[in-house]
Amino acid sequence: MLLRQRFVAAFIMIAILGITCVPGFANNRDREITVLTYNMYAGAEFADIFGAQTQAELVTEVAEAFNDVQAGNVPERIDEIADQIGAASPDLVGLQEVAVWRYGFPQDPAPATVVAFDFLQILLNRLEARGLHYVPIAIQTNLDAELTGVFSPEFALDIRYTDRVVILARADLSTSEMTIESTDAENFAVNLPVSVLGTTVTVLRGWTSADVKHRGKTYRFINTHLESFYEPVQLAQAAELIQGPANSDRPVIMVGDFNSDAEAGGTAYGMFTNAGFADVWDLMPQTEAGYTWALSGEIPNVILAPTQRLDLILTRGAVTHSSVDVLGEDIASDLTPSGFRPSDHAAVKASLVLQP
Repeated sequence: MLLRQRFVAAFIMIAILGITCVPGFANNRDREITVLTYNMYAGAEFADIFGAQTQAELVTEVAEAFNDVQAGNVPERIDEIADQIGAASPDLVGLQEVAVWRYGFPQDPAPATVVAFDFLQILLNRLEARGLHYVPIAIQTNLDAELTGVFSPEFALDIRYTDRVVILARADLSTSEMTIESTDAENFAVNLPVSVLGTTVTVLRGWTSADVKHRGKTYRFINTHLESFYEPVQLAQAAELIQGPANSDRPVIMVGDFNSDAEAGGTAYGMFTNAGFADVWDLMPQTEAGYTWALSGEIPNVILAPTQRLDLILTRGAVTHSSVDVLGEDIASDLTPSGFRPSDHAAVKASLVLQP
């Protein structure tokens, strides 16, 4: 009987050792990475500015947009975004609408330089204050435009808005855990021209990418924000991504605000899936729709229920999927102390496994 017990115990130990020593078993677990995409919401909408018919209407709409940004309590919103990043603990973060709002003397031909809100710097400060160490590894400046806003008969300012897409990476990992091999960032070749009272403003959009080595496995991470106002431009930008940075032999993880509704069969979304990209949300069992937009009105204390899934994590190549979740959409837990949505978009987080 004692001999039999020893044999069983030895067999169990051999089985345990055999499981843990299967080639790739531990490696797969070690190669799990977490990524996050978040549109931070610039704080104002621009359709009324682009649609202004007179100079008086234009300067009024510019002032209203800047007032909306201030009314939306940017620092408090970004506090909540920092909390969500801290809870998710992603290795890489793709950010869109990482705005800088500046102001200056009205009608000054020099660019406005006084910073009212720098979303990236505010976020980095909030993360650091929480003991979370992230660094921007790729930044692309998109639209950078300045117009005069008249706030009252006695008061006017030049208002400058700068849009960016940014990749953040954890700075507290060892080089054996994660190494940034290279980065890239570009504007799209095709962008939307908008006429503002006879002056053409090109709404630049773009992408950022990083080639990252994670425990010996290299992959490409791409972050983007596609055109929202005009679908033919959006489709051209999607094609640029597929033929450009996403055209890689390495596994590709692409995140962003694609402005193409995955649930409604958006055309740009279909271009990516036809190009071999898998939608992480669709591949995981879900109990909710995963809608990410629109969570709020123009001022984010007007709470809306989202109806579209625009914010996506797409993968191609030797990548499997461990988990995926939508963040920032819960009215019960994700509002700021003053009742603001952190953004008009929800974030999406996924844990992925790089295969050998």
